Amino acid sequence: MTISRSLQSVRAGILIAAAAALTSGCTVMQASFPAAQSHFAYPNSNITPIGHVKGSASITGLMPVVQDADMEEQAIQNALAQKGGDVLVDYTMTTKVTMLPLMFINIYTTDLTVEGTATKMEIGKKALH
Repeated sequence: MTISRSLQSVRAGILIAAAAALTSGCTVMQASFPAAQSHFAYPNSNITPIGHVKGSASITGLMPVVQDADMEEQAIQNALAQKGGDVLVDYTMTTKVTMLPLMFINIYTTDLTVEGTATKMEIGKKALH
């Protein structure tokens, strides 16, 4: 009876270790940098701040993605959709790459987050000289 209990505890320990290995990951890289604006602001436009927003996007694959323009644009659009803005100004972009080590391959997840001020852009009607 004690042998079967010890086998059960060993099996339980193996299952817990396997579950922990499958659900844990290592942060491989994290970078953050400021940016002035997400889109071009026309010279004759009025920029009105709406409020603080935060948006994110992620991608998972067999290779790490450090910089992807489509993922950056998706995070910006997710942030602007919160307030209905046109341009994100004075924002910070943070990229985090996490690796999930498996037996023979590694799976990488890249999370990109932008946080800043959403603004509305109204093109002015004044003639430029």
